Amino acid sequence: MHIVVYSSMYCPACRRVSTELIDLCRQFDADTEVRDVLEHLEQAARLGIARPPAVVIDGRLFGQGNAVLGKLRRKEFA
Repeated sequence: MHIVVYSSMYCPACRRVSTELIDLCRQFDADTEVRDVLEHLEQAARLGIARPPAVVIDGRLFGQGNAVLGKLRRKEFA
């Protein structure tokens, strides 16, 4: 499994949950990478990311915004 966390240092929600979000993703024994959404705008737009933080699992948008952390905790994989 490959997980990409899109966040931004300018995003209050990202700053609030980013460390916990990244740690949680790594617990899934997955290759986890963090990308700055502002540096990858075209790719984020193609994925449908409108609200960071966002989590992409194996190339598909899993969740975004404040709800993504809770969704990952419940392991609601699509």
